[in-house]
Amino acid sequence: MTFADSCALLSCRIFSTYFIRTKFSCISASRFHMDIRDEAKSTMEIVNVPPIVSTYRHALHTFDDKFKNDLNINLTKLKSMMDNLKAEDLGFDNSLNDPATWKRPNKAPCTYVEVFQNSLVNMSIFVLKPGFKMPLHDHPHMHGLLKVIAGAVNIRSFSEYPLKEAVNTIDFTIRAKHEAARIAHGLHKRRRLFATISQNCVCRANSETCILTPSISNYHEIEALNMPAAFFDILSPPYDTLIEEVGPRRCRYYYVANEISTNLVELQETKVPECFYCDQLPYLGPCLG
Repeated sequence: MTFADSCALLSCRIFSTYFIRTKFSCISASRFHMDIRDEAKSTMEIVNVPPIVSTYRHALHTFDDKFKNDLNINLTKLKSMMDNLKAEDLGFDNSLNDPATWKRPNKAPCTYVEVFQNSLVNMSIFVLKPGFKMPLHDHPHMHGLLKVIAGAVNIRSFSEYPLKEAVNTIDFTIRAKHEAARIAHGLHKRRRLFATISQNCVCRANSETCILTPSISNYHEIEALNMPAAFFDILSPPYDTLIEEVGPRRCRYYYVANEISTNLVELQETKVPECFYCDQLPYLGPCLG
């Protein structure tokens, strides 16, 4: 090989090595920028999750039996997330804020919007006409969260007395079994119980979320003030889901039969009040599920 040939071969090798390294550097840089863009996109997707979608996901997590040991922690977080919900987050129909809507002939005093429901949770919106009171009712062995999203309501809640938090589940199951047996034999006896007033206050769209548990504030009535009012709530488990060895959860209605003191009353179960009925509208917010 001549000297000229050797120089030519060496030049080719140097050029080839430079070309490969340059190509590798470009590919690495491109991948680096793609990673940055993907990371930014991922972050953006997390940031842009609608508040109601985040709330829905955490509600399913909160009431999943797999995480029951962390129920109180998750319930506190769920309350905090609901505290920040606004009517627009749920696609709320603003025409329901117009008093004229509620003066239409045959308009029900309450409008129900089902947001989501499965065997674990029920998420819904209730809208009440001005001055209408949702009758006093119970939530059998359920947890619930209520957030006002429009107008203002007065909420009066009761807790059964004497309170037996430590044995509540057992106590509830025993009572429910007796009741199920009476119903099976056609001998349904309406309940009568003592209760303390655990809450009596006005809640507005900027108020915190109200919470009920199987034994705290488990009975309540909700009254719209001088304007239409709407609230979003989450119940777990939903009504009609089965209580083991007892049967489906039924919503029962009550009235205050006797005021024993300023904070202690006697509640009497009654039939469903004829004044309470709902029409229904579709959910218009972000897709869930």
